[in-house]
Amino acid sequence: MARLNISDFLQNFRFFAVEQEPPADRADRFLAVAAAFASITTPEVTTDIVEYRDGMSVLTKKQPTWPNFTPISLMRGVVRGDSEFFNWMDSAMGGVPYRADLEIQHFHRVGWFVNQPARKYILLEAMPERVKVATDLDALSGDISLSELDLSFEGFDLEEL
Repeated sequence: MARLNISDFLQNFRFFAVEQEPPADRADRFLAVAAAFASITTPEVTTDIVEYRDGMSVLTKKQPTWPNFTPISLMRGVVRGDSEFFNWMDSAMGGVPYRADLEIQHFHRVGWFVNQPARKYILLEAMPERVKVATDLDALSGDISLSELDLSFEGFDLEEL
């Protein structure tokens, strides 16, 4: 019996990132309109739990504290003439506007030929935290050189499409 594709799990290799429209005080984007990456870690939020007792209660109660957002990492192959990661970090160090909203689109397959995002992770006020411009150089290795960008962000939204 055939089943609907919509009930399939999302595959972890179907994604890309898009920088949302830059604000008026910044003319150009930090990333290309649709940037392909080898890997992107997904947003993660954690909170600490504080235990307390009130008044005459014998039992402790638990209360969550402020949320913490773990930085995400983006990795892609090093290509001649592409220094977007470094330029973004340079903007942050130079004091010019450097925050951006970033949208990670996670795709689902529908039918045989059509791709459409099934879920979007929208990172709010993302800023570069760490840039590694290329993989460590090794004459005995045959690996592709990858650049890495770690982004901190102030919050995120999850959109189910």
